[in-house]
Amino acid sequence: MLNVTCALIIKNNKVLITQNGPESDHAFQWEFPGGKNKKGESDEACIIREIYEELELIIKLIERMHSVEHDYGIKKVRLMPFICNISGGNLKLNNHINKKWLSFEKLYKIDFSDADKRLIQLTKNREILKEYTRK
Repeated sequence: MLNVTCALIIKNNKVLITQNGPESDHAFQWEFPGGKNKKGESDEACIIREIYEELELIIKLIERMHSVEHDYGIKKVRLMPFICNISGGNLKLNNHINKKWLSFEKLYKIDFSDADKRLIQLTKNREILKEYTRK
């Protein structure tokens, strides 16, 4: 099982999503940015590192959400999400081909990769996300 972290970055009551390129296992699907834990790396250190590598953003972790597991057939992942805010940097797409800032309601109309889709369908996570996008 691969441990993967992801960031639900909130700004102006909207959530940042990114689109995978054609070379990805999930080509052209949308996701919450993040990546795989390195050996011995904490989930918190992983998501901070991954977001800086992928987006050149410095983030502040606000709340850990509930993880989900998904079997893609070619790999099994445990997705560990964090609600985050931006504390520095300038957004640059280093690993993705597109980005969007979406309201809570519009998130549920997007073609997410399966694990990300499960993540926001989990009732506990929906409630947490709703709270942070309605402030």
